[in-house]
Amino acid sequence: MRILTFFGFAFSALCLGWVFLAVAADSGAFAGRIVTDIEFKGLKRIEKEAVLAKLVTKPGQPLSSDQVRADIQALFGMGFFDDIEVQAQSPDPTRVNLTYVVRERPVISKVEFEGNERISTSDLRDVVKVKEWSILDANKVREDVALIQKHYEEKGFYLAKVTFNVRQTKPDQVELVYRVNDYDKVQIKKITFLNNRKYTDEQLKSVFQETREGGFFSFLSGSGNFKESAFKQDLQRLTYWYLDNGYVKFRYENPIVTVSDDKRWLYISIYMEEGEQYEMGALDFSGDLLFPKEELAAELTLTPEETFSISKRNADIQRLTEKYQDLGYAFVNVVPKMNIHDDTRAVDIDYSFEKGNLVHFGEINIIGNSKTHDKVIRRELKIHEGELYSGTKLRQSRENVERLGFFAPGEVIFNTITPKGKPDILNVEISIKERSTGTITLGAGYGSIQKFFFTTTVAEINFLGRGQTISLAAQWAADRLSKSFNLGFTDPYAFDTRWSIGYDLYYVNLPIPNQYLTRKLGFDVRFGYPIAEYVNAYITYKNEGLQIEPTNTTDFDLQRASADSGVLSSVVWSVVRDKRNNRFETTAGNYQSASIETAGLGGDKKFVKWVLNNRYYKRLIGDLVFRTSAETGHISGIGDRPIPPSERFYLGGPNSLKGYNVFLLGPVTTDSRNVLKPVGGTFEAFSLFELEYPLIRDAGLKWVVFYDIGNTWESFPRSGDFVLRSDWGFGIRWFSPIGPLRFEWGFPIAQKPGEQSPVFNFFIGPPF
Repeated sequence: MRILTFFGFAFSALCLGWVFLAVAADSGAFAGRIVTDIEFKGLKRIEKEAVLAKLVTKPGQPLSSDQVRADIQALFGMGFFDDIEVQAQSPDPTRVNLTYVVRERPVISKVEFEGNERISTSDLRDVVKVKEWSILDANKVREDVALIQKHYEEKGFYLAKVTFNVRQTKPDQVELVYRVNDYDKVQIKKITFLNNRKYTDEQLKSVFQETREGGFFSFLSGSGNFKESAFKQDLQRLTYWYLDNGYVKFRYENPIVTVSDDKRWLYISIYMEEGEQYEMGALDFSGDLLFPKEELAAELTLTPEETFSISKRNADIQRLTEKYQDLGYAFVNVVPKMNIHDDTRAVDIDYSFEKGNLVHFGEINIIGNSKTHDKVIRRELKIHEGELYSGTKLRQSRENVERLGFFAPGEVIFNTITPKGKPDILNVEISIKERSTGTITLGAGYGSIQKFFFTTTVAEINFLGRGQTISLAAQWAADRLSKSFNLGFTDPYAFDTRWSIGYDLYYVNLPIPNQYLTRKLGFDVRFGYPIAEYVNAYITYKNEGLQIEPTNTTDFDLQRASADSGVLSSVVWSVVRDKRNNRFETTAGNYQSASIETAGLGGDKKFVKWVLNNRYYKRLIGDLVFRTSAETGHISGIGDRPIPPSERFYLGGPNSLKGYNVFLLGPVTTDSRNVLKPVGGTFEAFSLFELEYPLIRDAGLKWVVFYDIGNTWESFPRSGDFVLRSDWGFGIRWFSPIGPLRFEWGFPIAQKPGEQSPVFNFFIGPPF
């Protein structure tokens, strides 16, 4: 019997970069012999079967030096061993037994952090991936060091240094220690742009979304913190911004980042070459043309002689791509061949088409919806199995699913997969990540209308995973006058049809300032049906009873109270077009509605009331969102019936012109104490304009500046009576768990005697 160690390996766990294999000179004596048995020595925590499965060499096969070498590499690839030695035992000239002698890496009995004064140990434990009682792997430890370093940078500790040390406690156990020198938090003191002649430093700083100079409110907004990854993204935004303004040869050199001597401040200098501004030159189309060139040109937004814009060019590519995809050419490739003319400062573009083959939709599968029923998602799709591929319908399907609001932002992903052997078929896999759609909230606050109040809401916008909405809301004010209860339900696809059905039951106590208290009990039932793309028509029947109680007996207006008291029975016809990208936190899209309410189907009140509303939302730069809402309406009595005061139009307050006190813009009167009392108008017209931007993005905190203009009139105004009032202001909004909290200060423009300035408004609820 002959025994020989013919493969040997000596290896240190902290020197993972090199592998040394030694093959004995006479190892060829075993080559070709049949392997009869494979054994392991040194295994303590690792199962033999797990190691055996990694070997290329198997019993019954002839021995090969290359296979044994591959075995060693595979075992080291498991990350469990420090040393591996292969021994051969030959019972006779035709057979050989192999023994793999291994030394397992130690386990980590404890993970500790030292020197981390700025960030807690529990926070760092959540960052690292190496856990206690896992096998020591120096590569993974180094990855954790990088993660800790990045975590410190994101917190503003740009100078933090992280290292690690391994302490041997037992022959097979070690303690892993991460050592941190976190220093103080550094802030960006100044950002300087060099050689910028077309735009000022302030204009270029506004392009950066993450990298900003520190200021007085840095502790709130997080501005001033330096994050290398965010800085690189901002440099990409800067390049894109120049390209979007026609500077096609814009370049910048590597930025210089310096630290002050006291290690508190960072200074960033960016040298750039702006180049000249170029305009669009000639446009042409080539390759597989399926449409006349004139029709393709009509799709373009970037036209000759206008300033070149990279965003418009990319949007044009998307439009042309979808035009071909809508014919079934899913793999069309639109290549923009750009020719830059320095003499004329123009950019010619030839859009070259490679259409590929016709493709049909195959299977449509949905994954990730543990709660939401498949049909809730599928009924939003515009694509169907077996039909020709359509890029537009695929995009619209994704937008429709996102618009539901049931899924996490950015987590609705439509993947297209070509089945093996079927190049003309594309399966669609819809991957979603559900978010919490149910809320139970308790809150308290101070409102401009209700004063101190308490509120609670129980709501579910995806009830039982069926896409239905159910809610129960209640509010009590400390003055015991303002209170409300509302129970609502909506099924957008009632009985699996395209009809929507909903109802509300409500009870509301609302004091009209300096006049009387209204008590309202009622219900409404509504039906809806889609009549066009993004357009729904609704009919609502409303029935409510209203009682009046005076709060000011001295100046109680019995005539107004009588007009408000009684039963309202009305039908509301409305049409709504909704193309908002998100119904709960809108940043793009538009919304239009028109309604007309006729009261007099029984009851005590008879009037006709119509309202038109238009809203527009656009993301301007980064997360800066512009939004506007314009509304006009009119109410008139039927016959000799007076117009109920509660149905009139009132402006002023948090939901209209915010620079005026609640309901006090428009027709007013005074009581015996010379206190203003709202009368309300029969005609209204107003517009609201806002700019909104995140203050602390992760916390849902935003700032807003606004401008409002409008008025109400006792009757339809003639040219001499059409006087508009306006205001401006600013505010802070917190999109909290109990809903959007709005803190806003409004300042009336051309302030009149007796008008307050500023007017503070606090309100729970979205703006518009």
